[in-house]
Amino acid sequence: MENYCISRFNCVRLKTREVLAGGLGIGGDNPIRIQSMTNTKTMDVKASVAQCIQLAEAGCEIIRLTAQNLDAAKALKDISKGFRAAGFQNPLVADIHFLPATAMEAVEHVEKIRVNPGNFSDKKKTALVEYTDSQYAEELDRVREKFAPLVKRCKELGRAMRIGTNHGSLSDRIISRYGDTPLGMVEAALEFARICRDLSYNNFVFSFKASNTKIMTATYRLAVKKMRAEGFDNPLHLGVTEAGFGLDARIKSAIGIAGLLADGVGDTIRVSLTEDPVEEVPVAMEFVKIAERLRAEKACPQIDEGLDFFSYSRRKSGAVEINGVKVGGDSVPSVAVFGKSQNAEFNFDSDGKCSGFKFAKPASAQELLNELSSAEAVAAEIPADLLPEFAGAIRGAGGKIVVCPSAPQGGRHAVGEARALAAGLKKLSIACPVWLKFDASKCVFPKGSEESKLNEASAYIGSLLADGIGDIASVEISANPERNAELALAILQGARARKSKAEYVACPSCGRTLYNIQETAAAIKARTQHLKGLTIGIMGCIVNGPGEMSDADFGYVGGAPGKINLYKNKTCVKANIPQEQAIEKLIELIKESGKWVEP
Repeated sequence: MENYCISRFNCVRLKTREVLAGGLGIGGDNPIRIQSMTNTKTMDVKASVAQCIQLAEAGCEIIRLTAQNLDAAKALKDISKGFRAAGFQNPLVADIHFLPATAMEAVEHVEKIRVNPGNFSDKKKTALVEYTDSQYAEELDRVREKFAPLVKRCKELGRAMRIGTNHGSLSDRIISRYGDTPLGMVEAALEFARICRDLSYNNFVFSFKASNTKIMTATYRLAVKKMRAEGFDNPLHLGVTEAGFGLDARIKSAIGIAGLLADGVGDTIRVSLTEDPVEEVPVAMEFVKIAERLRAEKACPQIDEGLDFFSYSRRKSGAVEINGVKVGGDSVPSVAVFGKSQNAEFNFDSDGKCSGFKFAKPASAQELLNELSSAEAVAAEIPADLLPEFAGAIRGAGGKIVVCPSAPQGGRHAVGEARALAAGLKKLSIACPVWLKFDASKCVFPKGSEESKLNEASAYIGSLLADGIGDIASVEISANPERNAELALAILQGARARKSKAEYVACPSCGRTLYNIQETAAAIKARTQHLKGLTIGIMGCIVNGPGEMSDADFGYVGGAPGKINLYKNKTCVKANIPQEQAIEKLIELIKESGKWVEP
C-alpha cells in the first residue's frame, strides 16, 4: 500500500526542498520552524510592532499579520520598518483573504505572503451549485488571471508564499467537484501550485488546516501522496486551526501537529490558541522537542500493515463484555485508570486487578493462560515481535483478551510499536480489542512536566485513533487517577472518538477579529461548560468562521463591529445582535433548540 511518509514505525523526516523567507530557510535540512500570528489591529503600527517583538523574543521565528484591506497592507511597510529598527530579522508574513489587490501591496513590504485558494479569487455563487467542465475551466482561467501577477511579483522580489487551504473556506467551485473533503482541500492547493510551477516559481509552502483533527491528519497524509504524484516537494506547514483555548486546545494541537511530526511530516508549525499569541510559542517548542528526540536517520524494518492510509476506517474488533461494559465492536473507546475515578469504566488497583479484569505482562503463552484462569478477562501487554508466540493462547481465550502494545521495541517509537502490533493481529486474523495504554514506558521525556507528557500522550493515542486503532485508552501521567481519567477523555474527544463534555471551536483571533474573543470565550464557557456533548463555535469574523465551525451545534460569530451573528449548525439564524446581548441570545437559542439543561 502506498505510504505518505518514509516510515510509520520510527521518525524519519520527509525530505522537502528549501524555501527561503527572507534569510530564513524552511524545509530542506533546516530545523522545524515555529510560527505565530499577531492579534493586534494591523493599522495600529505601534501595537503591531510591539507584539512582533514580543513574539520574536519568545522564540517565534516567523510572524504573520493580517492584511484584510488595502490600508492594512500599506501599514505593513511601517510595521516592517519598526520591527527591523528594533534589531529583528524574523520574516513577516501577510495573511490575505478575498482581495488580490491587498496581496499586491503587501508583497512589497513583507518576506512572505499567505494566500487562501478558497477565497483569493473565487466568489460564492449560491445560485450555481454544479459546474460543467467548461464552466470549471473558465473559472480556473479567472483564478490564473488574478493569481499570476502575485506569483510573478513574488518571483521578482524573492518573496516566499504559503498556499494555505482551510477546511472551512473551500470555494463553491471546489466543493461542487470534490466536496467539502480532504481531497477538495488538497486539489484547491494544487490548482494554485500548478500555476506557480507554470510560471517557474517554486518558493512556496503548502498547508491544509482543519479544526477537526481527524480531517486535518487525513488531509496532510493525502496531500503528501498527491504532491509526490505531481512532482511537488515543497515544505509543509502544520496546524490545527481554530483549536480553541486551554487544555483541550493543546490536546487537539498535539494530536494533529505532534502526531504528524512523529511520522516525519512537517517543516514549520503554528499552534492556534484563543489566548495571547505569545502563549502559542512554548507549546510549539514542546512539539518540536518531541520530534527531535524521536528523529532517526533511517527507517527501521517496515511492516505491511494492509491499510489504506488515506480514508478512515476503524479497525474491526470483536466485542468483549467486561463487568457489564462492552469493549470493542462498535462501542466508543472506554477509559481505564490505575486507582479510582468516577469517570473511568475500569479502575485497576496497584496490582493490576479490576473486579474480574486483570492487567498483565506475560512472559510466555503459558503465563498468559495462567492469568486467564483466574480472571474474567485479561489485558495483556505483548511486544509486537512476540505476538506469533502468543497467538494460540489469545485464540484459545475465547474473547477474553484485550491486547496492549508494549514499550517501543526493535528501533520503533511508541506509535510504531502499536502499529506493528495491530498489523500483527491483522496478519494472524486476531480481532481482539486493543488498549492504548500510555505510561512512562512510552515517553521520550519520562521526567518531563505533566504538560510535556500530555503532549506525548495526545500524539500517541491520537495518531493511533486516526488509524482506526484503539478500544480502551488510559493515561498515566498524574498521581491523581481522576486527573488521568479526565485527560484520557479529553484526548478521546480531541481525536473525535468520544464526546464527554462541551467542546469549543474557537479562532485564535487576529486583526480581523471584531470583538474581544478571549474574554467572550471565557464567558461563554462559564455559562455552557456543563452541557455535555455540545459543540459551540466562537469565531472572530466571517472569513473562515462559519466554515471551520460547520460541525458545531451552535456558533457565535463576529458579523460587523459590535454585532454578532448566531448560528445553529451551518445556518445563520440571528444576525447583527448587539454584542452586549449576544451571549444571552446564544443561551436562549440553545434553550429554544431543546439542548439546554440546568447546571
